[in-house]
Amino acid sequence: MLRIVEGVVVAGEYTSVLEQNVAAMHVQYEALLGEGCGWSLRSLFSTPDCDIADYCRDFAPNRFGLQACERVEQFCRVHGIWLEAGGAHYNSMTPYLHPGAVSAERMLIIGVYNAILFWLNDTVGREKFAHLSAAEQQQAADAVRRLSRVLETRCAPADPLPVETATVELLSMLSQRADPHWLAEFAASTIEHLQPAIRDQNARARGHLLSVADYIDLRAFVSGMYPAIALCEFGSDTYLAWDRITAAGLAGDLHTLRVLTAQIGALMNDVFSFEKECIVDRADFNLIPVWLLNNPGSTLAEAVEAAAAIVRDRLTRFRRIHARMTGRTAQLTDTDLARAVAVHLEDLLGCVQATWVWQITTLRYKGVSIFVESRLDERASVPESYSMR
Repeated sequence: MLRIVEGVVVAGEYTSVLEQNVAAMHVQYEALLGEGCGWSLRSLFSTPDCDIADYCRDFAPNRFGLQACERVEQFCRVHGIWLEAGGAHYNSMTPYLHPGAVSAERMLIIGVYNAILFWLNDTVGREKFAHLSAAEQQQAADAVRRLSRVLETRCAPADPLPVETATVELLSMLSQRADPHWLAEFAASTIEHLQPAIRDQNARARGHLLSVADYIDLRAFVSGMYPAIALCEFGSDTYLAWDRITAAGLAGDLHTLRVLTAQIGALMNDVFSFEKECIVDRADFNLIPVWLLNNPGSTLAEAVEAAAAIVRDRLTRFRRIHARMTGRTAQLTDTDLARAVAVHLEDLLGCVQATWVWQITTLRYKGVSIFVESRLDERASVPESYSMR
C-alpha cells in the first residue's frame, strides 16, 4: 500500500532521459492531432460485454441540481471564491456526482464543498502549482495548513482568508445536519486530500518518477474522490455502520467497491483531462504520461491504450463486485442494515456513471482533441436525459 508523508511519495529517480520522453510525448501528440488520428472514448472504456454508454444510459442528475447550482454560485460570490472562467463548469458537476441527495439543502451543502475544492484546484492546485512563483507556492502551502487547521477546529483564525470564512460556514451547515462521527472522519479525509492535492506533483518537482501502481494509489487521494464518496452518506442521510457491516461479512467487498469507485473517477478523468493538464498546463502527473515514462520506448498511442485498459479493468471489477454485493445485501435479515448498504451501493453506481456522463456533458474538457467526444462539435451527441432540468 502506498504511504503518503505530507503529500509526498518517493519512487524511481527522475532523469534527463525522462525529461526528453515528456518532450517527445508532446511532439507525438501534435503529430496525432495533425494527422487527424484519435480515439472514441466510448470505445476505449467499453468491453465486449459492457458498452459504457449503455451502462450509464439510465443515469439522471439530481432533481435539485439547478436550484442547488444557483444557490452555490450565490454563496461563492458572497465569499469571493467564484471563478468566472470555470465556475459554471465545475458547479454543474455536483448534481451528477450526487444524484441521490435527498433534499435541495443537502445538495447545496455538497455543492459548496465541491466549489471550495475546485476554487483551490483551479487557483493553486497541482496543475497550476508549478506555474506559481516561489512566494505564491509558499502562500499556497500556508493556505493548506491554515485550512486544515480550520477543518480540525471548525473555527476561523483571527484574520480569515475568504476560503476559510466559506469553509467555516460550510462546517456550520454540516454540523447542524450530519452524524458527528461521520463529520469528524469526513474532515480528516478532506485534509488527507488537500495535502497532496495542493502542491506540484510533477516528476521534476519531486525528483522521482512514481510507478504506475503508486501513482494510482496517490491519484485517488489527490482526486478528492474519497471525500466525495463519504458525501454520498450525507446526501442520502444514511450512514454506514461499519461494525455491523463487518459482522455481516460485507466489509471487504464494500471497501473494495469504494476504492474502485475512487480510482475509476480519478483515472477516467485523467484520460478526459489529458490535454488540459498535460498539453496545455505541461503537467506529467496523469496516468497517460506516468505509464509512458514507466515504459521506455513506448509511444503516446500505446500509453493512451494502456491507460484506457487500466480504467476498463476497474470498471469490470466494479460491475462484478457490485452485482455480488447487491445479491448478498438482499439476503440480509437486518433490514435497516440492508437498506443502508443498498442505498450506498446505488450511490456508488451513481458516482461511477457520473464519471462518464458529466465529463462528456461538460465543456470543461472540450476543444481541439484527439478524443472524439472531447471535440466541441460532439456536444450535440450527448443524450438529452443527461441534462439537468
